[in-house]
Amino acid sequence: MDDIYKRGACVASGRHELFFSEDPADLAVAQSLCAECSVRILCLQAALEEGVGWGVWGGVIFWEGQPYYRRRGRGRPRREERDLPLEADVRELWALVR
Repeated sequence: MDDIYKRGACVASGRHELFFSEDPADLAVAQSLCAECSVRILCLQAALEEGVGWGVWGGVIFWEGQPYYRRRGRGRPRREERDLPLEADVRELWALVR
């Protein structure tokens, strides 16, 4: 976790609230910051090992302990987003970490 706190894009951005927001737009911004992060995989590994319940970790959204690739707002999904996956497969995430 020290590497995450020292070199993480989440810390460097100074926008910690994005990583624990309930707004899908904020979560998407947090994920874009993670995409550029040098410790992204370490962060995801720590989240999986610790079973985090909330927040964006390693570019994955954890919501009530379940990992998601993205979160939608209320209402119907946009046509272009209709077929995109929401929930992440924990086994795939562990494979990515390894």
